[in-house]
Amino acid sequence: MFKNLYNVVGSRSPINANRLQEYLRKFWNDFVKATNNPFVLKKKYKNTENVYLDYLDTIELPRVMKVLVQIDYRTGRLNYNYYKEKSLKPVSCLLLALLLTTGRRLKEAGSLTWVQFKQGESPRLELKKTKTSKKNNKLIFKLGDEAVNILNLIAKDRLNNSESSFYFPIGDPRNNYIFPSKAYGRKNKKGKTECLFVQDPGATWDNALLMAGVERHMKIHSTRHTFATNFYRVTKDIKALAEALGTTEAQASRYAKLDVPVEEGINKIKFFGDEKPILKNII
Repeated sequence: MFKNLYNVVGSRSPINANRLQEYLRKFWNDFVKATNNPFVLKKKYKNTENVYLDYLDTIELPRVMKVLVQIDYRTGRLNYNYYKEKSLKPVSCLLLALLLTTGRRLKEAGSLTWVQFKQGESPRLELKKTKTSKKNNKLIFKLGDEAVNILNLIAKDRLNNSESSFYFPIGDPRNNYIFPSKAYGRKNKKGKTECLFVQDPGATWDNALLMAGVERHMKIHSTRHTFATNFYRVTKDIKALAEALGTTEAQASRYAKLDVPVEEGINKIKFFGDEKPILKNII
């Protein structure tokens, strides 16, 4: 019976079928605690999952960041005319920029409050929980200069610039959030929108990629892969990367695409010795 259910679910979503099998297997082991778990499937019978590996390379990343963050250097504030002309949402743009500069997950960054941003000699984010915090108890993450600059740009406008997308009147609960949602309180099919912060900057992400000349579709989760891959490129320190991401070193290595140093290693091999072959044009 379970194999039939697994196949029905898998016909629409192979990944969800695998998740269902794992949840039911764990449920049996944790609560039923009987032998002959009927939800165990050998690996060869499971659906193959394609691991998502895409990221922005060293050429694409600066282009996308320039689309997301535009400053009016006369005032030192965000250039809202730019965002209006390009039909981009400033709050979503800055959220995406923070994802790229910190490697945080969307749920972690989108719901950030100002209390969680700790400044001083060692700027950091103090999260309430992460996907892996129950296992490693990792909740504090240091911030680099660019991430701090992005947060300071927002802070500069949020309380004294009524034209800013980050500004709301005193007493508005959205003032507590770094990436407040304009949709809060609006009517929808279920009543009113209750979320105080931006949850889905997907449309802005798609537009920003196209404006930067990145024509392939990329998931927002690729921002985390981008951070990891570029971090490892410049440091070659997998332990530091694991610390920055809040994961194990094994998971960090998957995020960081270790094929990058492999490719560099291959290119350093002197296949022709010290003499390079002379390539002639073939007409």
